Amino acid sequence: MRPLMSTLAPALALALISAPALAQDHHAGHGAMAAAPASHAAHGVVTSPAEGEMTHGAPDWFTATFEHPMTLTAVTVAADGKPTQAVPVAAAAATTEVSADLPDLSPGRYVLTWTARGADGHEMTGAVRFMVH
Repeated sequence: MRPLMSTLAPALALALISAPALAQDHHAGHGAMAAAPASHAAHGVVTSPAEGEMTHGAPDWFTATFEHPMTLTAVTVAADGKPTQAVPVAAAAATTEVSADLPDLSPGRYVLTWTARGADGHEMTGAVRFMVH
């Protein structure tokens, strides 16, 4: 049993040493769709509609406010059980508040995804889940 422990101990130590470095990735959540709303708050992104919001009537616009200038490059919206719909995004200069005109949304649950690009080329992508009453 001792030879097995002496073989595993260095590998375990290396894994434990490496774990904090992986957890501190400042760009985690920027690539694939971020699942947790806290990931947006950590990067200073505020959206309307907000994550988990229950609106009274359909929102006309999606807006995102960033800590630094960004350009909105893509928005999609999907209702439960329905195909994803691309939302037209107007070409615009980078700014701290970006928006897109939403299509008419009937009552239901939606997932809206967005992508924005900074002047330095980095991209941020997020998702907002909300309900229209």
